Amino acid sequence: MVAPFPDLPSDRRAVVVLEQHEIDRCSRLGETQLLTAPQTHVLVHPIMPQQGSVAIANIVAAQLDRPGTILVQSPFEPDIYADASEAVEQFALTKHMLFSNFCQALGAEKVSVTQIDTILDRKSQSIKLEGRKSLVKGELSVGESSSDILESSLSLVDHYGGGSPDLDKAEDFLRAYRLLSDSNMRSLLQARKNSDNPIKKRNLTLDLSTEANKSMQVVGKLKLPTVAFSADYKNAVSSERKYVLTMEVVFPE
Repeated sequence: MVAPFPDLPSDRRAVVVLEQHEIDRCSRLGETQLLTAPQTHVLVHPIMPQQGSVAIANIVAAQLDRPGTILVQSPFEPDIYADASEAVEQFALTKHMLFSNFCQALGAEKVSVTQIDTILDRKSQSIKLEGRKSLVKGELSVGESSSDILESSLSLVDHYGGGSPDLDKAEDFLRAYRLLSDSNMRSLLQARKNSDNPIKKRNLTLDLSTEANKSMQVVGKLKLPTVAFSADYKNAVSSERKYVLTMEVVFPE
């Protein structure tokens, strides 16, 4: 008997979708670690809507309720999930978008990416993008399909009207999206608080993968049963991926 879907986000950092016969087979074969792992919940397919569960509604709406799927909780929004094979890239893009929105609240007029560093299973690649508006197809070959997600979705330059910072809004933004631990964002917030000598431009590096890889650690500890998950899926889940952006943030004169 599978337990009810947990209300506490920390009890469902990873969600595994399995059909009942797969759960029964895991039990018969003694491959039960997946069924009892901490911070992990097993959802039985077909998933029945659970009254009041925003997370389950989001999983179904995003069509992530496929049997044999492992889902990872967003480090920024605990009721949002992504397929574990794509989670690092999806959450990296989310953090990039959140950083740009944060800079917007601080009154920035331009947020741009000047360099992308990617690491996939210890193979690294660096692409300088200063003065460019887009990536060239295939440039991020280190990550193959993983980098295709970044290539098609990453915004290299965001322009805003610029203005005075809304410091309360910016600080609330960091708290709401669980980004208070990011030292670059906190430092930028502090710099904009200094009205006597306001900052006009900052170059910084933004690690897009720190939070995502912490979330993936839960999945990395799971012993995936051979009966339910393909070798390709296991390799995708276990591969090491990291994305770091060199950013330039410009504030109005």
